Amino acid sequence: MIGDGAFAGRVLGLVPARAGSQGLPGKNVRPLAGRPMVAWTLEACRESRVLDRVVVSTDDESVAAVATQMGYPPPFRRPDSLSGPEASVIDAVAHALEAVGGTWDYVVLLQPTSPLRLGGDIDAAVELCHASGASAVIGVSPVLKPQTFYGRVDASGLYRPDTQRPDEPVIINGAVYVGRPDILLERRTFVGPDTLAHVMPPERGWDVDTAFDFAVCEALWPHVRGEAAGPLDSVRR
Repeated sequence: MIGDGAFAGRVLGLVPARAGSQGLPGKNVRPLAGRPMVAWTLEACRESRVLDRVVVSTDDESVAAVATQMGYPPPFRRPDSLSGPEASVIDAVAHALEAVGGTWDYVVLLQPTSPLRLGGDIDAAVELCHASGASAVIGVSPVLKPQTFYGRVDASGLYRPDTQRPDEPVIINGAVYVGRPDILLERRTFVGPDTLAHVMPPERGWDVDTAFDFAVCEALWPHVRGEAAGPLDSVRR
């Protein structure tokens, strides 16, 4: 149920957490602020007002145990075809929708590698998708430096500045993806001609792929969660 009840649509939250990370083995259950990293995504799901149901899709027994301990239904066990490094997240979405059954107006993909997103980010992205009529909404963040800092190094080692544009670039942060299931499964992507952006500050959209990313995430966590001694304006200059 979205918002104040005026919309009677159904929203499915999906947390895909496969085993076998190559950049940071075991990252989904690596301890972050005293809890396995995946637990913070599940906590954001609890904070959300719009999710009617949350399912975890995994081939990792440790992830399944965390979800169960937090009171979530038993996770959907991924088939072998969806468990390797080449597995497509869209295939995981399709598998989850089939396994859950029923009719859903929106599916929300919430990767456990974005532990600093808040329940409010989930709600804002879904509500934007509903209010706009867009087929999808994705979480994005501004790049960490203004575009005047970016350029290229050519084959001879010379630095070349990028061409200036009137708008600042953003990056897909991986924190939240909202899609209408029928369109999503037809296009096989959340990024289409009418996809809108939910803009998040870089600190809430931090994505963990490496040990460096995880260390930064640990440093940012108390600021995002309001437990730091002082405020953090932004990680962006």
